[in-house]
Amino acid sequence: MRIFESLDISERFTNPVLTIGNYDGVHVGHRQIIEKVKDEAHRLGGTSMLMTFSPHPLTVVKPDALIGLISPNGLKRRLIEEAGIDALIIVPFTEQFRLIEPEDYVKDILVDKLGIKGLIIGYDFRFGRQGRGDVDLLKGLSAQNGFFFHVVEPITLDGEKIGSNRIRKMLRSGETERAMACLGQPYLMEGRVIKGFGRGRELGFPTINIATAVELIPKEGVYVTEIETTNRRFHSVTNIGYNPTFDGKELSIETHIMDFSGDLYGCEVTLYFYKRIRDEMKFGSVEELKRRIAFDVETASDYFIKRGLE
Repeated sequence: MRIFESLDISERFTNPVLTIGNYDGVHVGHRQIIEKVKDEAHRLGGTSMLMTFSPHPLTVVKPDALIGLISPNGLKRRLIEEAGIDALIIVPFTEQFRLIEPEDYVKDILVDKLGIKGLIIGYDFRFGRQGRGDVDLLKGLSAQNGFFFHVVEPITLDGEKIGSNRIRKMLRSGETERAMACLGQPYLMEGRVIKGFGRGRELGFPTINIATAVELIPKEGVYVTEIETTNRRFHSVTNIGYNPTFDGKELSIETHIMDFSGDLYGCEVTLYFYKRIRDEMKFGSVEELKRRIAFDVETASDYFIKRGLE
C-alpha cells in the first residue's frame, strides 16, 4: 500500500475509485465499503484509494472533546493495509481544510487533483464547510463531474447500526465481545512493557505491566486476551484497574502470559481483547487472590479451547 500524508500529490492514478471517512476502528461497516471500493477498482483495472484525516476532525471542530480513538493513526494504517487498499491518503485536518466549500472539495480535490472515476461512501458521510456536503449533494456533483457514486447502507447488530461511537461505548462498558462482533476482530491496544511491583511473580502468576498512550481503555476488570510481541501471539489474562487488594492508587494494565517465560521489558506489544471475565475485586487475603487468579487463567484457557484457538 502506498501512503500519502498530504494532498500534495503530483502523480496521476489509474482509474481511481475512492472512499473517504475517518475510518476509526476499521469496523465491519468500514470493511464493507472497502470491499466495494476494491471490487469497483478491479472492474476498471484501476486503483483502490482511501482518504482519511489526521487529527480526527472533531479535535479541530470541538477542541475540548475527548474522542478516545479506537485505532490511533499507526494502527489504522496497519488495518487499512491489511484490508487491501492500494493507496492511502492521510489529509492534515486543519482550520483551512475544514472551511473548503463542498463543491470546491469535489471539483478541486477529487476531480482535478485525484482524477477519481468513482466515489463510494457510507450512508452518514458529510464533508466540506459546516458539514454541508452530504449524500444528496454528492449525487448531483457526481453527475456534473463525470464519476460514479455509490452509498453503502449501514450494517446492524441487535437492531442497532454499527458505528465507531457505539463501539467506543461498548469498550468503555467492558463489552469486548460485542465490540469484537462490530469490529470483525478483537479490540487492539498497543503499548510498551514497563517495570511493575513484581507482585504477580510472588503470587505464582508473573505479569507484565503495559504503558500505553491509547485513550480508549476498556472498563476496569479482568479479560481474556492475547498478546503479540515480535510477531508471535500468546494466550493471556489481563487485569485493568487499581489493584484494590494492595490499595493501589493508579490505573494499571497487567497481563499474565500463559505458557511463556522470558524478559519483555521495553518491548512493544499489542493486546487483543476477547471476553471480560469479571469486575476488579478486593480480596480479603493474598491466598484468596491467588485462588481467583488461578480460576481466571483456567477460564481463559477454556475460552480458547472451546473456540479452537489452542
